[in-house]
Amino acid sequence: MSNITFKPLSKSHLDLLLAWLETPHVKAWWDQDVKWTMKLIEEKYGHYIKGYKKLQGKEKIIKKRMWAFTIFFEEIPIGYIQYYNVHDFPREQGDDISELPISCAGLDWYIGEVEFTGKGIGTKALSDFLHQYVFPSFKNVFVDPDTANVGAIRVYAKTGFAVVKKVNHGKITWMLCERD
Repeated sequence: MSNITFKPLSKSHLDLLLAWLETPHVKAWWDQDVKWTMKLIEEKYGHYIKGYKKLQGKEKIIKKRMWAFTIFFEEIPIGYIQYYNVHDFPREQGDDISELPISCAGLDWYIGEVEFTGKGIGTKALSDFLHQYVFPSFKNVFVDPDTANVGAIRVYAKTGFAVVKKVNHGKITWMLCERD
């Protein structure tokens, strides 16, 4: 039995997201330009609790599936993880992802509690999550960390991700992991 579990994101987890998104080790790579407030957290993540993300279409609001979870280590909440069909969401940097495989999830995550970083817990959590949640539905998983985030890239490599290419003048590293 693993001491790492995942619970669907719930309203009771929003305080944790607010705290984690403002910690320096998360802020360095995630929404640096946002000063998070509970109102902003509720606006963004409230829909994720219901299982979707709202996109503004030309005529109307479109709901696209988003699976969001809180990561627990020995019943202690330590981080956040989400996955989605990568083709449902344009990349923030505007990169063309049409070359990615059809069956491909996008994934974003962080360990919010700094004392749980650098101990291999994140690597195990990511591996467990891919096998329990993502790979039953998708053949591939895509991530696009900042190239300077060598810790994240190392964790991805340990979990089976391979570098596809670098984009945005080398600032972003595309990585892909294929289901066994």
